[in-house]
Amino acid sequence: MVAAGPAFPGPIFLESNGVGRRICGIARTASHALKRAGDERNMQELDRAFLLAALDGLNTNICITDTVTNRIVYANENMKRIFGLAEPEGRICWEVLQDGMDGLCPFCRIRRLQAMGGEQSCVWDEMNTLTGWTYKNFDCLIRWEGRDYYVQNSIDVTEYRKLTEEAGLDELTQMMNRRAGKAMMETALKAAREGKRQMAVVLLDINELKRINDLYGHSEGDRLLQYVSAVLQPRLRTGDLMFRLSGDEFVLILSGEDKNSAVRRIVQAQKAMADQREQNGIFYEASFSFGVAEAYPENRFTVDELISQADRIMYLNKRDYHIRRARERLQENGSRSGDPGQFEYDKDHLFDALSAGTDDYLFIGNLKNGSFRYSPHMVEEFGLPGEVVENAAAFWGSIIHPDDELYFLESNQEIADGREEYHNIEYRARNVRGSWIWLRCRGRMTRDENGEPEMFAGMITNLGKHNQIDHMTGLYNRFEFEGNIKKYMMDERVESLGIMILDMDAFKNINDLYDRSFGDEVLRLTGRKIAAVLPENAGIYRLDGDEFGIIVLGGDEEQCSDLYNRIQYQFTRQQEYGGRKFFCTVSAGLAFYPKDADNYLELIKYANYSLEHSKMLGKNRSTVFSRSILWEKERRLKMAELLRESIDQGFVGFSVCYQPQVRAGSGRLYGAEALARWHCSEFGDVSPVEFIPILEQTGLIGRLGEWVFRSAARQCSLWRRFAPDFMVSVNLSYVELMERDVFPAVMGALEEFGLPPANVTLELTESCMVKEDKQVNKIMGRFREAGLKVAMDDFGTGYSSLNSLKNIPADVVKIDRSFVTGITEEGYNATLIRSVAQLCRQVDMRVCVEGVETEEEHSAVRGMGVELIQGYYFGRPMLPELFEQKFTGM
Repeated sequence: MVAAGPAFPGPIFLESNGVGRRICGIARTASHALKRAGDERNMQELDRAFLLAALDGLNTNICITDTVTNRIVYANENMKRIFGLAEPEGRICWEVLQDGMDGLCPFCRIRRLQAMGGEQSCVWDEMNTLTGWTYKNFDCLIRWEGRDYYVQNSIDVTEYRKLTEEAGLDELTQMMNRRAGKAMMETALKAAREGKRQMAVVLLDINELKRINDLYGHSEGDRLLQYVSAVLQPRLRTGDLMFRLSGDEFVLILSGEDKNSAVRRIVQAQKAMADQREQNGIFYEASFSFGVAEAYPENRFTVDELISQADRIMYLNKRDYHIRRARERLQENGSRSGDPGQFEYDKDHLFDALSAGTDDYLFIGNLKNGSFRYSPHMVEEFGLPGEVVENAAAFWGSIIHPDDELYFLESNQEIADGREEYHNIEYRARNVRGSWIWLRCRGRMTRDENGEPEMFAGMITNLGKHNQIDHMTGLYNRFEFEGNIKKYMMDERVESLGIMILDMDAFKNINDLYDRSFGDEVLRLTGRKIAAVLPENAGIYRLDGDEFGIIVLGGDEEQCSDLYNRIQYQFTRQQEYGGRKFFCTVSAGLAFYPKDADNYLELIKYANYSLEHSKMLGKNRSTVFSRSILWEKERRLKMAELLRESIDQGFVGFSVCYQPQVRAGSGRLYGAEALARWHCSEFGDVSPVEFIPILEQTGLIGRLGEWVFRSAARQCSLWRRFAPDFMVSVNLSYVELMERDVFPAVMGALEEFGLPPANVTLELTESCMVKEDKQVNKIMGRFREAGLKVAMDDFGTGYSSLNSLKNIPADVVKIDRSFVTGITEEGYNATLIRSVAQLCRQVDMRVCVEGVETEEEHSAVRGMGVELIQGYYFGRPMLPELFEQKFTGM
């Protein structure tokens, strides 16, 4: 038998647990009796023999090991019999008591007990790898004659666990366990749907249970779990359920409850738990965090989805609890400084923890022998012989760039010689792929008691490295996208490649409709859907926001267009995730190397230009880059600068033209629509269809809009001298309304020029007015209350129905010019105009038909019941002077 320290005396062990204390009392009684008899010689032998007999008679497994050597110093007869051991003393514990272990068992509690300090104990469960049986262990550390011993007292609970599991009961709380509880929850959910009843699912999580276990032991933590169960179970009503989900989590099913009533019930339980804790012997704060999910008959959430929903809300409440408790502790105790020398942590695993917790490379060097230890990911990146490298300076010298080698070696030698204590240098090193990587090394040297250099430690930052994986989707990120494109362009074997930039259309609507966490799930789902249809020569990357990138090696226009069609097909139908429905299409821009560009910056720029073009054409489509797209993009960029210059110089080149509006019945002038026009020396006359979107994109639309309104108000006030009822219509941009409050500027201009509000109509497109945007409706409502009229422009081009007209806050409906085509023949367009006119009369709204260009169209429209007509037949948009000449008789 191998010696393993001093012989371990039974009495010390017996003092450390309940059974031992009782046996030890008997031993002490025998000892005192022998002493009184004066038989000192026999006392120790009888004491030891008695204790060993007592231990061997127990129906539990008792094993004691030396914490330094991990060798067994004692095992009782029951343990020897169970594990088939004749003389286990002196053998290493995991070699004879476990199977397949080549070191300290990962579940062993020795390290935890050592960290707790003192003669602490712990209770835990283990499934033995040798016997396959489950044991409940009562373990402790005991110090004897300068050595620590690990004492393990284990009881076989295999059959008991099997019985309780089969019964569906949680052993500790005697309520349903996870398996039985989820099965009952499934039944309850089905019954609620069939009975058209709602129910609430509550997930509870005990606050700071780990801290309680660490401070007071696992037995106290178990008692807290039992206390929570005892408080909650009596509060269940008929039809309610409760089960233990995991270690510190419980699930409650509250039948017929909505979220608000469920919250009230749980808050009452929280209060009862706090009020009753002292009388139940709970001398510390006992509380829980919770989240509530609702299940209605019409939705189809699964059990796991409902628990997951409640868990998300519980997590937010748990986070708020920890923040609140931290603030309370700060107020109670202040921010106290502890003695660094007394601070305890696991020094053995410090390097591993720090290495895993940073993207930088860590190093620590022994300057006595020249060996260094490096982070595992640095070993992989630079092909180091291992984590520990002897003669490290020589190795690094072999992979440092020749231009940096001398600087590197001199700086490190200054540290080794003790001439410098701090080190902060940058240099290039060759990685395993043969690439030169810029590194920044920062470190500090410490000295031994004689003042000699002893240790050098610090971190090395990879200046060219970024995280490669997008944490949300699990795809490679934009840095990898850029890096791979550049790499392929440098590879002579790659003759061509195509890149595709994909953007989700109207993704913001999904975030607005649900929330950002659901939007994140949609991004993950989208990434998986796209990846599922990629060919072998293509890879997908998550770029910024809702954009994805695809690289197709050897891809040509035909293959990439076909790939987009397959991707597009994945998003042609409404989708569903977690019981929530959504619809989102994708647009794409494509560019090719080397056809379109031979460098990364131009290639990615052209792909993005193509994507913008797809968006401008109506989304849900792909565009292949062409020089015409580049020309249009450059034209827009140049035009944006010229527009800004014109506006900054007092609206040079801008003018306001007026197109007449006439009364359908009499043909007399009703008013005019004010329309902005722009002329510049480089592009000549530019259509509003082109320059208005640019103004909206650049944030200049507000300044132009105010100038146009002031010009129109001034002109209308002049023309009212000849025609007091003259009306002027001015267009408003939706972007303009969203950017700022236009009401003060409009009302200020009316007051300045003495123009009554009743002589002004503000026009907003149909697509903006039918959004039911509360902000838009509020603004237009204010204008109507102030006496201005509101017109819905371009009716028929959007998605509004005839029925929706009665709910739109407008005084005039302007039917789009596209419906005038073929108006001389009876058909859909003519029927639509008549229907709109009839409906608008019923709700006291006027109808204006735009785009009337011929006498035939004019004659046809006059008989359809509309009030106003506008179009080239009466005049194109014209400057005020021409307008006055033509309509002198105003």
